Amino acid sequence: MDKSEQEVVEQATITLPFLDEEVPVLYLDDGRPYIPVFAVCHALGIRADTHIQRWRKLVLWGTARKLPFQTKQRGKRQVWCLLISEVPYLYSLFDWKLVSPERRLQLRKASEEQKTLAYLAYQQMQQRHKSIRKALFTFMTTFENIDVLLQRYIDVLSPKLDDESSLTFSALIDSGRSLFQLALTHARKMLHDQAALPIVDAITIDADNNVIDTFAMPLLPIVGQEESERFLTFMTQLISWRQELEAFWSKREGTF
Repeated sequence: MDKSEQEVVEQATITLPFLDEEVPVLYLDDGRPYIPVFAVCHALGIRADTHIQRWRKLVLWGTARKLPFQTKQRGKRQVWCLLISEVPYLYSLFDWKLVSPERRLQLRKASEEQKTLAYLAYQQMQQRHKSIRKALFTFMTTFENIDVLLQRYIDVLSPKLDDESSLTFSALIDSGRSLFQLALTHARKMLHDQAALPIVDAITIDADNNVIDTFAMPLLPIVGQEESERFLTFMTQLISWRQELEAFWSKREGTF
């Protein structure tokens, strides 16, 4: 469903991330929670109008949405909202001198925790990037000459079959060849996309700030969810094809 077609199905309250403050929350029909930005400003004790006007110029606002908010006295009105996961980024986008010392302490703690979470998220992204890249390389090197191998199967085994079985066998091989070609093409594309990611030079230091090692790594080692799922789909199809081929031979000469 398109974003513009999604509707607010529930208005409730929720505690702001990292801050002990309840604010309204709007749930869309896909289950995602959006927080009215004016409520975040009120909880922080800063002016909503001036800060929202400034924040609307930032990249972060690209995901903001205007949603109908039910007020106590004025009925429903359209207000700017952000996903709850994006709200903490607002905490560093204003002058902390405008808030109380107690709130400032909370914001400092929130900033530190956000940095930790961002680091952990990056590490997970990097590990996933490495594991998928290794899987792609392994698949491509293992089946680099699959066409030659499949043709050899046909040349050696077809003469042992009757006409009907030979046709079935050839169809199975053609199906496998097509699947392998699609999977290999997709694997090459994924590797090409990963190679196109921006690379940064990084260093490892010890406790005395001495450089231990230098290495290159992707700035944002993103692996597309849709691309990964499609590759896994190809792997599942190839497993099913292999099982079908084994079943074919089990009826004739035992396991292939």
